[in-house]
Amino acid sequence: MNKYQQLWKSLENQEYRRAFTNDIGTGLAFQIRLLREQNEWSQEELAQKITKRQETISQWENPDYGRYTLNTLKELATAFDVALIVKFAPFSELVDWTGTLTPQRLAPPSFDKERRAVTMQPLLAQARSTVEPELAETVAKTTYKMPLLPPSSHAGILYNEDVATRGAGKRKELEFAHAA
Repeated sequence: MNKYQQLWKSLENQEYRRAFTNDIGTGLAFQIRLLREQNEWSQEELAQKITKRQETISQWENPDYGRYTLNTLKELATAFDVALIVKFAPFSELVDWTGTLTPQRLAPPSFDKERRAVTMQPLLAQARSTVEPELAETVAKTTYKMPLLPPSSHAGILYNEDVATRGAGKRKELEFAHAA
């Protein structure tokens, strides 16, 4: 039985579903911390941006806290310049979200960083259309290291900080990966 099947089996229990749903606060605490760190802000700096105390930020980053208000989440979304989605959803959506969590999904890029990445998409598509098919296939599987992109997934491209040293002469090569 894979992890999704195990989770669905566990969700048959109403008490488990309640606990699973109530655990959203844990994820929010990690998101707040990751977004703050992605912006290279201290707790004090984030507190100043939203006119709160550093102790409040510390409390919000505590996975055991879990008492966020909608206004708090809106203030944080504004400070981080990211969208906020609050909605009721089927458990299948929650299972899918949980099963595909990555630091990049937990800490989305700000609007400006995302906009810069989106403007690169047509340029990359044009470059792919002007090369030989074999090279285009390699390009499609390539992880591009570009200063405009933050360390997360944008416009079908994964940013990879790692540059491997391989072969004689210690030639540097990019690690290859493609965002499907």
